[in-house]
Amino acid sequence: MKLLLLASGIGLMSVIAAAPAGAADGHTTVVQDENGTSVITQSGDPAQAQVRIEKEPGRTTVYRRSGGNTAIVTQGTGNAQDMLDWLHKQQGR
Repeated sequence: MKLLLLASGIGLMSVIAAAPAGAADGHTTVVQDENGTSVITQSGDPAQAQVRIEKEPGRTTVYRRSGGNTAIVTQGTGNAQDMLDWLHKQQGR
């Protein structure tokens, strides 16, 4: 059991350590707020990437478009139903 916990901890530490490592090359967007950390990594020309960050009370949304791909990450303190309601409203935009 101790070995399993140790292996899990080492794996988690390496994932956390590796996540923002690409931030310097322009392919990665890292946003940290009171709700946590979002990491978006996309291939393509970093000079062409479009990044938009929207902050609302209790929620942060990160939009990143690179080439023909778009990533949208939302993190917040609301309950799951609030997040689903917000997502349904976004689809109608």
